[in-house]
Amino acid sequence: MGLFLMDELDDLPELSFAGVQTFLKAEQADVDDVGESVDVGVLGVPFDGAVSRQPGARFGPGAIREASAWYAYLGGYKGGVHNVETDQTVDYGDVEVRDCGDVPTVPTSIERTRPQIEAAVETVADQTFPLVLGGDHYVTYPSFLGYARSVGERVGLVHLDAHSDTVESSTLYGEHFHGSPMARIDESAFGGYENHAMVGIRGYEGPEFPDLVDERGLHVSYAPDVRERGIEACVRDAVDHATDGVDHVYLTVDIDAVDPAYAPGTGTPEPGGLTSADLLTAMDVLGEYDEIGAMDLMEVAPKLDPTESTQRLAANAIVRFLEAKFLS
Repeated sequence: MGLFLMDELDDLPELSFAGVQTFLKAEQADVDDVGESVDVGVLGVPFDGAVSRQPGARFGPGAIREASAWYAYLGGYKGGVHNVETDQTVDYGDVEVRDCGDVPTVPTSIERTRPQIEAAVETVADQTFPLVLGGDHYVTYPSFLGYARSVGERVGLVHLDAHSDTVESSTLYGEHFHGSPMARIDESAFGGYENHAMVGIRGYEGPEFPDLVDERGLHVSYAPDVRERGIEACVRDAVDHATDGVDHVYLTVDIDAVDPAYAPGTGTPEPGGLTSADLLTAMDVLGEYDEIGAMDLMEVAPKLDPTESTQRLAANAIVRFLEAKFLS
C-alpha cells in the first residue's frame, strides 16, 4: 500500500520548498565534470570575510538558491510560463544548468579563500558559462581572474553597484577588502578601467574618484543618470564601453545597486538606487549580449531582510538574464 502511494506521488512536481536546494533545482555536478553541452555552471561562494560594515553575505548563495526554486517549480508545474513583461513563454527547465555547490572558503582568511575561487571559476569557465553567487563583492576579483584566465585575453567589465569599489588601499582594511576589487582587477593583466563600465553609483566616494573617472577612461552612469535617461540607455552605453576592443565581458551585480526600499538585505545599503523594475530590465538587456561570458551576483545578506524580498529579487534578476541569454 505504501509503495503504491509513493508511485502515485512520483507523478507530482517537486514543491519549491522541498528537496535539495540547488539553483533552479538543477542537477549537481563536480566543478571538473560540468560538461560543455551544459549552458550554465553555478558556483556559490559563502564568504563575507572582506566586508567593512554589516556581515551576512556568506548566507547569500543558499538564500538565492532557495528563492530560485520557485521558478523551476512554476515552469515545470505549468509546462512553461508566459512572461508578460518580455511577452514570451519560457520553461527554465530548458536551460541546462548544473550546480557545482559551494567553493571551499576560510571565513577568517582572504588569502586562503581567493585562490580557491579563482581555480573553481576557471575550471567551470573552461566548460561553460559560470554563474557565481556571493558572498561579498571582493569575491568578484578572483572570480573575474578565473574567467579571464580561461579565455586567455583581456576582459571588459559591466558593473552594477551603489559603490565603485575602486579603493587602492585603506589604512584600516588594506588592499584586499570589498571596497577594493575593481582596483585589483584594474592592475591585473586582464582588466582595466578603459573597459570598465559602472551603472547605479551613488552616495559618497573618495575624493580621488572624480579624477579616476576623468583620467582613466572609466565609464559611469550614476543613479541620477539612470533616473534621467532610463536604465536601458545606461546599460547599453555600459556594454558599448566594456566591449570596446575586447571580445569577452564579465558581468557583476551588487544587489545594493537597488534601492534598499526594494532590497534591504545587504551590508552597505544606499538610498536613492535603482528600482526592482530597473534591475529586471537591465537583466533583460544584458542577456542579449553574446560578449558577456560570465556573471556574478553579490552582497545578498538574507538575515538583514526578514521579508526575504532581497534574495527573491536576486533570483528573479538572474533568471531574467538567463531567459534573455538562452531562451530568447
